[in-house]
Amino acid sequence: MNSLLATAMVGTARASLPPHVGTPLADALNRIRRDDAEATLLVRAALTGLAARAGRCPEPAPPLPELAPAETRSEAPPRVTRHLPHLLHSPVLAEWLALCAAAGWRVPHAFLPELLDWGAAVNAELRDTLRPVLGERGRWLAQFSDHWRWMHSLERIGAALDEEAWDAATEAGREALFRTLRAEAPNAGRAFLTTHFRTEKAGVRRRLLEALTQTWDAADAGLEPLLEETLSDRSEDVRDNARRLLQRLPHSAYNARMATRIRALVGQEQAGLLGRLTGQRKYPLTLSDVPDADAKRDGLETVKHPAEHLRPVLNRAHPAVLMTALESSPAELVKLAVQFDAVDELIRAMFTSSFHPAADGSAELAELLLPHLNGNFQHWRSELLALVRPDRRDAELHRALQDHHSQLALDLLRRLPAPWPAALSHEVMTRLRRVIERAESPYAVHEKNSSWDHAWMGVLELARTCAAPDARRPAPLPDDAPEYARQTLDTLYATLDLRARMHTDFAAERTP
Repeated sequence: MNSLLATAMVGTARASLPPHVGTPLADALNRIRRDDAEATLLVRAALTGLAARAGRCPEPAPPLPELAPAETRSEAPPRVTRHLPHLLHSPVLAEWLALCAAAGWRVPHAFLPELLDWGAAVNAELRDTLRPVLGERGRWLAQFSDHWRWMHSLERIGAALDEEAWDAATEAGREALFRTLRAEAPNAGRAFLTTHFRTEKAGVRRRLLEALTQTWDAADAGLEPLLEETLSDRSEDVRDNARRLLQRLPHSAYNARMATRIRALVGQEQAGLLGRLTGQRKYPLTLSDVPDADAKRDGLETVKHPAEHLRPVLNRAHPAVLMTALESSPAELVKLAVQFDAVDELIRAMFTSSFHPAADGSAELAELLLPHLNGNFQHWRSELLALVRPDRRDAELHRALQDHHSQLALDLLRRLPAPWPAALSHEVMTRLRRVIERAESPYAVHEKNSSWDHAWMGVLELARTCAAPDARRPAPLPDDAPEYARQTLDTLYATLDLRARMHTDFAAERTP
């Protein structure tokens, strides 16, 4: 074949056809003659290639895999699995999987490939609903495709990240690998970060800390030594990410330094005659003369006026640490922020610190800050409401629905566990009916003065999976309602009806 290729490269006009000798095929090749040299060469090449393929001994067959272990869960009854083909590409699938897992059943084997594919495309939370119902056959089958490796992820706790894949990955690829490791094996992810973080480029270090910020959990407090060391990083972006993470740790050395600063800066509350009469008291501020060796590492600049020092401290410290250091109540801390026009900084600190709803003072502090939200911070209204008392939050949700504050209603509904109470579900559907009543098409969301907007569309999508399926439906649309409005609500009700039937079937099969 090589001699034929050499002749073809040079061209039959410049080289003669090579003689074939010394091989079993030589005689057959030499006897091939056509009208011109090109055709002869092509036929001889075709014969040579055919002989190479046909004359090869077959590769030995790979060993057969071990048989799948016996199932430990019973297959879900046909009465409930009849819904599954209609749900495979539906947002209702997660609810069906949760019901199946709660019943202690597994899916029929015929659905395993599609469900393993679905698991590869969804987030870790949805995968957790899928794993229990795939059974032993699902775990066995997942080993035969890299696309299904996620199935074994939780069983690889403590496994190390693939170093070869890490070395070959881009910055974005390394972030993705780290996020996967964090989701699959959190302890291994922390160990990997401790080992590799210092040797990565600034772009990767920044991405790793951003991933850590978005997936933070209580066990990450053990990373404080690494984060404290990172305050001296060459990159300001990396340093700032490390500060924000340390801010979440009330007992970190970083927050201890902030506590020392706020104590030195803020004096005792004072009240003059006017203050005693009006109830308005003032906090004096004093800049310390003692050099602060860690100020730059902690993100603080040298300033001339005390108020300029207070604002970044309020912004960069954990609010609980500030209240403890000042021995103040949430009301007193808000009063201090209001006096020095630093409410925005305090609100930022609450969310940067991931102030837990159950933390002491969090509900009161959030309640006190709500009236001070200005236009630029209205998007944090739902975040603050998530921290207040449930009855206060519920009242705000009902008010948002009644007043057609669709975005706030959507933000608050997203935070509620599913299914919503039946009364709330009915109220949401009633509002949806009212705002979509005159919508001619989905493009109505772009029309001026239209009550149908993107946020209401979000509420509609949420209601499909979160509303109580047996909640009372609102009154029908008027006869002259547009077809789009009618079809949209019919689709919502059909989904709720399907969910209701699904729950009924599971309940009936689980009843002994």
